[in-house]
Amino acid sequence: MRDVQLEWLAAEVMVGLPSDEARAAVRDLCAEVAACSERWPAPGGEEAADVFGSRCWVSIAAYADGLEVRDVGWCVSTDSGPSG
Repeated sequence: MRDVQLEWLAAEVMVGLPSDEARAAVRDLCAEVAACSERWPAPGGEEAADVFGSRCWVSIAAYADGLEVRDVGWCVSTDSGPSG
């Protein structure tokens, strides 16, 4: 696997995620993307790409030695179910 570094904003978001499950899902997505270079944007850090998991996403930039995770997100359902 290549080097994956969290940019400061992504690191702050990771700390603020609602659960260990959320942090694990983001880490798993980062590992998956790091192992799959065809999903990367052009190297050099000029371009970014958003990669989506089932409940999370990461915004990445590629460099010769690996990836920089610039931002992460977590989907939280606000649906409380059927009302009635």
